[in-house]
Amino acid sequence: MRTLISWLLCLFGTVAIAEAPGDFAFAIPLDLAGEHALFEVELPQAVYEGVRRGDLGDLRVFNGDGEAVPYAFVPAPRPAREQRPPLRLPYFALRGDPMVGIDGLEIRFERAAGRAVLTLHDRGRVPAHTATLLGYLVDASAIAQPLQALLLELPNDPEEVMTRVRIDMSDDLSRWTPLRSDAPVLRLVAGTHRLQQLRVEFPALRAKYFRLSWPAATQALQLAGLAAEPAEGLSDPPRHWKQLAGIVSGEHAGESVFDLGGQFPVDRLRLVLPQANSVASVEFLSHPRPTDLWRRVVASTVYRLGTAAQEVVNPDLAIAPSGDRYWLLRVDPRGGGLGTGGVQLAVGWLPQRLLFAARGSPPFLLAYGSASAQPAVYPMATLVPGYRGADDATLGSFPIGRASTGSERVLAGERALRTPTDWKRLGLWGSLLLAVALLGWMALRLARQLGRRGVPAREEDQPEI
Repeated sequence: MRTLISWLLCLFGTVAIAEAPGDFAFAIPLDLAGEHALFEVELPQAVYEGVRRGDLGDLRVFNGDGEAVPYAFVPAPRPAREQRPPLRLPYFALRGDPMVGIDGLEIRFERAAGRAVLTLHDRGRVPAHTATLLGYLVDASAIAQPLQALLLELPNDPEEVMTRVRIDMSDDLSRWTPLRSDAPVLRLVAGTHRLQQLRVEFPALRAKYFRLSWPAATQALQLAGLAAEPAEGLSDPPRHWKQLAGIVSGEHAGESVFDLGGQFPVDRLRLVLPQANSVASVEFLSHPRPTDLWRRVVASTVYRLGTAAQEVVNPDLAIAPSGDRYWLLRVDPRGGGLGTGGVQLAVGWLPQRLLFAARGSPPFLLAYGSASAQPAVYPMATLVPGYRGADDATLGSFPIGRASTGSERVLAGERALRTPTDWKRLGLWGSLLLAVALLGWMALRLARQLGRRGVPAREEDQPEI
């Protein structure tokens, strides 16, 4: 009995087996630059094509002794703010009757034969030789980006300037919208010291024309030049792209299926249309496995308009990061769909960065691809001392080396990607069946013993009274 119970306990128990590089399908050698405790490496495309899990749980870093070392994923970089250089803008003096003011000027601005012509109509009918400088007209019609300030340049004379200016904007030179009404402009000189305030800031916007003026009672502002400061833009980090052709689905017209061939953290979609001057309404769906139901991701309008010399296409579609491998394109058949020719899908992703501890001796291996491996990633706060979040400067100040990747090599190959036999489940079911059989045998044996002891004696054998 004791032997049987011990055997049952062994079936319920699990045996812990340390992972080794041979338990994974593929590996990439890591070349470490310098001597550091922690190293960072960017995951190449081959990793996403070789893993089995969308969360990269079947990924490990091994040292030269075949031991797994701790690792964590570095948070994805955020779009960086980009400060663009100032842009020189043409400006024109506005002269008229100071009693009527700058609002009494009718402005007409025309471009002809490569020249800009400004025509002013003064309602006060002041002769040109006695007209007063009332302000400036700034031409920003050639600027396609939003502006957030005007940068004034004054003549190089020692005269001090102290005034307040007003900034208006317009797109048609007839209706003006005020932006700043009382912005200080000054230049003060004291010996070798100079105090200047020549930047007039306003909310970031796009406008064709700006009008700069000042109160009639103050001295006219003489300019030697003028520039505009573009608004800060967000610069996205560079993405990796993979483009592939679709397979026409036989279930419904206007559907194409795309197999990405890996678990990529896709966050951008770009549809390459086969014919020029195409416009269509499309919908993208995805799922991780062929047996799963399609899940709607995004719907949009795609277009490719113009000629080969100047063509306009729709911007890339931004989506939430998705590790799904299979994608479905549905095209609205109205308007002829996408025309003739095969459509192609380009997917973009930000490659993840992995941080690992250089414990043990080199060479280090980045192993991946396993049907049985479970996630073993560490939190960043555990791997990096003092780390408090993606916005913290701790990661940048901690000495971290850079590791480069080599060529992919095959370890266990397809054998590691096959779903292994679940011996734990089989052992559990076997032990349960054996326990039921054991209980049945014990119950039967007990019933027989009770039956032998409890059988009454026959009548002829009973003594007479």
